[in-house]
Amino acid sequence: MNILKRFLFYLMLMGLFAAAMAFGTLALRDALPFIKSDWEVHKLREAVKGTAEENTLDDGVTMPDIKWEKLQEENPDIVAWITVPGTKIDYPVLQCSTWNEYLHKDHEGNYSYPGSIFIQPGASFSDQHIVIYGHNMASRSMFGSLHDYEDEDFGREHPDVYIYEPGRTIHAKIYSTYDCKDASETYITDFQTPEAWQDWLNMTIEENYYDVGTAIPSAGDRVITLSTCSTGRSADSRYVVHSKIKNIKMY
Repeated sequence: MNILKRFLFYLMLMGLFAAAMAFGTLALRDALPFIKSDWEVHKLREAVKGTAEENTLDDGVTMPDIKWEKLQEENPDIVAWITVPGTKIDYPVLQCSTWNEYLHKDHEGNYSYPGSIFIQPGASFSDQHIVIYGHNMASRSMFGSLHDYEDEDFGREHPDVYIYEPGRTIHAKIYSTYDCKDASETYITDFQTPEAWQDWLNMTIEENYYDVGTAIPSAGDRVITLSTCSTGRSADSRYVVHSKIKNIKMY
């Protein structure tokens, strides 16, 4: 009887071990696309980003020396680079030729569930309002770490957004953050009248979860919006962070 009990005990252990191995294999298989995506972007950063000590911004930040020709060889759809200090956001920005093209494509144009940071067709960083999109990844990669701005202390301590383009750097200051619905007025980028633009600015200020502490935008300002999915809310909910352009440095 004791032999039978031991046999059943070891059989149970073997079953548990086999189950653990199966679940581990499945988990690794699911995680591999995200690991690969992070690694590919890491390699790209190492290849194209250096430091240019002689170039500093108005707040003393040293601008990176980005090898734009190499980026263009990688993919001509790469039009900019975005960095948000204090977060994991440090990525190339790709411009779609069709709507949401880079939602599930990496910076090389290959299928990748995490996708890329992107802007839509026809958008420009010279627009009155431009929206930059990225996935809300559980690892906080892509635009997942945007949700750090739900914490008021964090938002006040990290108000800067930097957009690097060939020949210029855009420095923007965050002034508002909140949840909204997909395709809501938050995403309007074409304003027919000055009054419509001012009404939109007022809406973004009124929806704000807290006073970030930076100056609110006026009619003459331009706005960059960072958009991702909301956390733990409905499928059509989005989380946005609005910033107004403070300074543009040409070089």
